[in-house]
Amino acid sequence: MLNTARMTIKNTGLSLQNQFFYLQNFITSPRTMGTLMPSSPWLCHAMLSQIDWTTSLDIAELGAADGVLTRRILSRMRADAKLEAFEIQPAFVRKLNQMEDRRLQVMAHSAEHMSTDYDAVFSCLPLLSMPVRTSMKILQKTQQQLKSKDGVLVLFQYSQMSEKLLSRYFTWKKIRVVKNFPPAIVYICKPR
Repeated sequence: MLNTARMTIKNTGLSLQNQFFYLQNFITSPRTMGTLMPSSPWLCHAMLSQIDWTTSLDIAELGAADGVLTRRILSRMRADAKLEAFEIQPAFVRKLNQMEDRRLQVMAHSAEHMSTDYDAVFSCLPLLSMPVRTSMKILQKTQQQLKSKDGVLVLFQYSQMSEKLLSRYFTWKKIRVVKNFPPAIVYICKPR
């Protein structure tokens, strides 16, 4: 297991400082952080490959952390697309605000308060470690804020235990990503 973690760290190019930053935030707030390490390039690729990037999109990212996925989203977006990155951890909000891209708007509050319609929503939120009521509010709000039945929520989780909750609001399919620490499941969700 330790070798897998070392390989993931090496392959993602994470610095010790970045690893410590994640660990520190996890210890401070495990219910909202949900992970010890940032998403691997393979997990990010599995999530991002679910979207047609050739059109102008309004996108939300829930639980943007320090911007591992955010930077990859921005690199694929068209010049006329928009991204709202939701993050509640102050240290991560500061890091996100250092990104200089006019298409990015950092939302320093909970995704429960989304008020824009989106074509796509990416979520890195730890649904199982959050209070159930909060998870339900965020999923319901996401379902409501997707522009149409063609809108999509792409999220990852570390276990299948959130499937019953997801099924209340979405139909979904899943993809396993083993090249991540820990291995993850990507859910591609369409509103019910």
